[in-house]
Amino acid sequence: MMATSQAEASAFTVNDVTVCPICLEKYKTPRYLPCKHSFCHDCLHSYIVSQSKSTEPRLGFHCPICRVYIPSLGDSGKSEEWADRFPMNVFLQKMVEQPNEKHCEACLRDGDEEEAADFCVSCNEYLCKLCTKYHRKNLGTRDHDIFTVDEMKSMQVVPKVNIESCCFKHQQEKVQLYCHDHEQACCALCGGTEHRKCDRVDTVEDAVTFLRENGQMESLLNELSAFQMKYLKAKTEEEKTLSEIENTVDENVANVEKEYLELVHHLEKLKSKHIEELFVSLKEGREKLQRKIERLDDGILCLNHSKTEVEDAQKKTENDAEVLAKIVSAKRKLLELKSLNFSQLHVTISVMKTPKWREVTELTTIADVKLSESCSFLNFDIRTAELKKFKEFSVEAGNVFFGVFLSEGRFLIPNHNAISAFMVYDKNWKCIEIIGGLHYACSACQCENEIFLTKSESKAIDVFSSTDFHKLRSITLNDKVYGITGLNGYLYAACETHILKLNKNGQILKKYKVDGSNNVHVTTTQSGLIVFGNFVSETITAMTEDGRVVWKYQSPKLKGPHDLDTDSCENIYVAGSTSNNVHVLSNTGELVRVIEGIPSPYFFKINEEERVACVCSKNNTIFVYRF
Repeated sequence: MMATSQAEASAFTVNDVTVCPICLEKYKTPRYLPCKHSFCHDCLHSYIVSQSKSTEPRLGFHCPICRVYIPSLGDSGKSEEWADRFPMNVFLQKMVEQPNEKHCEACLRDGDEEEAADFCVSCNEYLCKLCTKYHRKNLGTRDHDIFTVDEMKSMQVVPKVNIESCCFKHQQEKVQLYCHDHEQACCALCGGTEHRKCDRVDTVEDAVTFLRENGQMESLLNELSAFQMKYLKAKTEEEKTLSEIENTVDENVANVEKEYLELVHHLEKLKSKHIEELFVSLKEGREKLQRKIERLDDGILCLNHSKTEVEDAQKKTENDAEVLAKIVSAKRKLLELKSLNFSQLHVTISVMKTPKWREVTELTTIADVKLSESCSFLNFDIRTAELKKFKEFSVEAGNVFFGVFLSEGRFLIPNHNAISAFMVYDKNWKCIEIIGGLHYACSACQCENEIFLTKSESKAIDVFSSTDFHKLRSITLNDKVYGITGLNGYLYAACETHILKLNKNGQILKKYKVDGSNNVHVTTTQSGLIVFGNFVSETITAMTEDGRVVWKYQSPKLKGPHDLDTDSCENIYVAGSTSNNVHVLSNTGELVRVIEGIPSPYFFKINEEERVACVCSKNNTIFVYRF
């Protein structure tokens, strides 16, 4: 219930720490957020639910006061339960319930009534000056936070407890254990009940040490960074899409306004022309009818005159000659009138509107407006993805070892032979470009608007435009270069015994010496791992930017490892050309999945946006899968 009068409102001001900043009334079951702001339970619950309903299911909300982002402490789809998860502010509750408390609570336990001067936040009780003095001397309480009573009335005070360090199920208990099976932190009570049969439950200290030394913390950080980049990219794309549809609407509105004015102007011209034609027709008809009317008037006057003469003659009897003359004259005029073939003119003006005018008047809309949308999922999980082959084609005289997705869903395949070429396919898998005469084209990658293509036998990298595929330049090296990949504007090239880091102009920035002499495949992860494969020792190795090896992977089920690829989750795909499978590894080198049933795969490339995977089988056949 909101404040009901101005007097009540003036009594409970925003500066009063016992007043909820949402309802402006005394706190009722106050709960506090990690940002230290407190609210009534019902106020916080209503605010969270209203914020969550404004968009799709959310993962958190902003504090109503400071706008700091607060992650939810419960399920994303159950925002009505979030408020229950935030801890009670027992200090505010006490200040509301005991607003006039003036006595030291420690002394009251001994039956003494001493005036309270301070408040211990750690003990949640009022103290007199003497008790405060000894409180600060005692080894068990000397570190407690103590404030004066006046300070307590003018500052935001919350219990000295970190919400994240409390057990999710038992909020009053601190986290003491970590269950590796459920990946869940819990209190001792949960450890002795829910997790008593789990294989591994460590203390908090041992769990943190294990997670740090095992690389899981770094792996989690890398995965979070990868997801953050993916979400930021998606947000940027959606903001760009929003701008584009706004521009589209603005352009269409401007075009409609322009076309409307042009149409109005044209209709005005048509109206003026039509009215002019009507008046011209009226003038012509009037003139014709006027001439007819004048002639008929002339005939009528002549007939009237003749008729009068005959009538006069009929009355006169004294002069027969005069009577006869009038009769003869009247007959002659009548014969003359008959011979002139007088006619009656009928004139009408008809208006026949054209069919197109009727079409205009029958229009109910200028154009059909349709909002089209498509959705691609950001969270891609190869562990559960089901692959379905929908395309298969052969590469003529194929000797294919590598392939790469380009921008706009295109795919490039270099054909590795003496008269080799690279073929570019559009997103519908139609060949749109063939560039020949490359001489043992090997691998390729795209960096911004350029395609870098390796040629192993000529020890060179050719650079092409990614828009029209014309050659821009050639980079000459001292080594045979096979696999190539790009990361953050740099190139990483596999040269059998070492990996080269180059800039886009071909300048060698770093040379990594690696084990063995058959390292011809390389890829990189968003977190900066350089992953390369040796197809003879059948080993996949990952090293950091400074050349430190962090893991190696071998498996009896992986034979003849060839090209490598990564996805946005930093999974690494290894094509097992002789084991007829693809091994999917995490960025810590652990096996995530083995994709079986692919005959002799030489590469396995993922395009998450299009939800497709492209595989080369037996050097000459391309399979395309949807997932």
